[in-house]
Amino acid sequence: MTLARPLAAVIAALLMIAPAFAKNFAVPTKNPAVTITVPNDWKTQEIDYGYSARPQDEAVFFSVEFADARNIDKMLANNDAWMKDNKIKKVEPIKAEAPLNGIPATIFQYRTTDGNGPTKVDFILLPAGQNRMIMLTVWGSDEERETHGKELDAIFGSIKAIN
Repeated sequence: MTLARPLAAVIAALLMIAPAFAKNFAVPTKNPAVTITVPNDWKTQEIDYGYSARPQDEAVFFSVEFADARNIDKMLANNDAWMKDNKIKKVEPIKAEAPLNGIPATIFQYRTTDGNGPTKVDFILLPAGQNRMIMLTVWGSDEERETHGKELDAIFGSIKAIN
């Protein structure tokens, strides 16, 4: 009996800590293709085609968006407008194919400038089955990305396909 009480206290404490660590998203919300976890202390908000997240200092931007085949062009046009609104100069991207946690991915990296100087924007396209696509966006300078590198690594490491 004496062992059960401390064990129960430890489990209760862990249950209280776990929700404070991260926010989990299933993407898309209906019939999800992937799950993603972002740090709990990052500010999240719903956007036109998904969710965005930023650390407290707002130094980097992360988003996950999804669209079916009929809305992919609208989602991409929305992101072009987002780049313009944020004074991100559109340049020819570097394109690469690489798996992300076993999921085939197409990466478009823009090495460009914004209102603060040199920056990078990555658009990462993932298939989501049923004629759907998921797009991940990361925006920030090299220094900002390095400052939040552990958090970004955790986000990308958390992406799991739902089969």
